[in-house]
Amino acid sequence: MTMSGIASEQPIVRVEMLGGLGNQLFQAAAGYVLAKRLGASLQFDVSRYRQSGSRAYALDGLAHEAEVVGQSTWLSQRMNRVRRALSFGKPFAPAGWSGGAFRERSYAYDERFEALSGSQYLSGYFHSARYCSPFEDDVRKVFDLAQVASEAAKAKAASLPAQSLAVHVRIGDFKSENVFNTVHGTLSSRYYRDAIALVTAARPVERIYVFTDTPQAIPQLIPAGLDYEAVTGFSAQDDLFLMSRARHHIIANSTFSWWSAWLAPQADTLTCAPRAWLAPEALKKTYIGDLYPEGWVML
Repeated sequence: MTMSGIASEQPIVRVEMLGGLGNQLFQAAAGYVLAKRLGASLQFDVSRYRQSGSRAYALDGLAHEAEVVGQSTWLSQRMNRVRRALSFGKPFAPAGWSGGAFRERSYAYDERFEALSGSQYLSGYFHSARYCSPFEDDVRKVFDLAQVASEAAKAKAASLPAQSLAVHVRIGDFKSENVFNTVHGTLSSRYYRDAIALVTAARPVERIYVFTDTPQAIPQLIPAGLDYEAVTGFSAQDDLFLMSRARHHIIANSTFSWWSAWLAPQADTLTCAPRAWLAPEALKKTYIGDLYPEGWVML
């Protein structure tokens, strides 16, 4: 097979991976579904990740059967950055790729995805469960973090009561990094208080589990008198797995906790999600309606 994989009769779906675990799951799921529909082999291009840094490729060990390609070097990153800049917003593909190239148009679901054929290089975030249709059950199985969870996390998951509530609070990077804060914003304590009040009024919650990068913020978010447990000491993959095993979910404006709720295997779940997914100015310019699955409660 050639470097691009196009010499093979079987088409190739190659996905440009970027961002943290939540973003990677969206991108990988879109690639997996397209490959399944086209009878194509699947590749994950990790060339945008530096060899050191806070963000790294995180989907090893899952059942997607994708080949990881494009291990980056300083030179390859510089060359791709120049080629991306020279594409002027048009679909980008790395050197040596001779198949098609598809870039999502906006945050909204891009219906052109449904008409793709042949080998394709996918670029974008694909922040919608609509990209998983009609293979949602397969996606949930393939990307279930139970496959890579630690034994300690599995033991913790087994101890969760039947009516548990996972609350995800993400403040650290959104508040400390100006770019993140300008685009994403930080959720208010009112969102968490209102969401907890809604869930506990609608369901017999036995225990609240809080997952956060900022434990000191918890007392301002949980109404006085409610018993809760701050879950600490686990990896990001373990945290996502544990949140997914709770019955109900209050998510942050985070793809990480979005996936924890969407992957939850339990029946009769209740999920609350923030309308303020982005900061006010960014939200005015961005349609996010396709982000939320049917049945989730927006606050």
